[in-house]
Amino acid sequence: MSFLARLRAKFAKEKLTVKIAWLGLDHAGKTTIVKRITTGIFDSSTFRTLGMNVDEFSSGNVKFVSWDIGGQEAFRESLWESYMAGSMGIVYVVDSADRDRILEAKGELWKYVLDNEKVDNIPILVLANKQDLENAASAGEVARGLNLHKVTTHSYAIVPTSAKTGFNVEEGLEWLRQRVTEKLDLM
Repeated sequence: MSFLARLRAKFAKEKLTVKIAWLGLDHAGKTTIVKRITTGIFDSSTFRTLGMNVDEFSSGNVKFVSWDIGGQEAFRESLWESYMAGSMGIVYVVDSADRDRILEAKGELWKYVLDNEKVDNIPILVLANKQDLENAASAGEVARGLNLHKVTTHSYAIVPTSAKTGFNVEEGLEWLRQRVTEKLDLM
């Protein structure tokens, strides 16, 4: 049996640990979503992340080590690239209700992730968050605003979500879990 076959057999019995980087502009809801996943509840008193938070949670046979990195401009320039290194997936969270910042979110997504040669063909889950708000842009509008139709170097999905209600959060993570395990199977 080859080394890779033995490794796959081992991970079939154990949880596979995978590093995921959570990115997005400040106030998009990254930390709130991660807290909902890890605690099962919505916490309206969640403070914005200054620097980063690290959490762990499981989905199926995968244990995600979640690096929630602050979205303020200073953190984008100093931390995003460093913490994307070695990630098996990226979750990019967009505040769908802040239509004025979707163009800024697009610029940062392309600058730091999609046009970044150091970020190999890893899956990208875009969460169009805050769908519970009346003025939220649809996932399709967010996708157009981010120019996702031009993505050719990554598998990606855009999923409408709400950190407040939990809408589609698990479904998005299931998509990411499937892409990560497929990628590992190809290695």
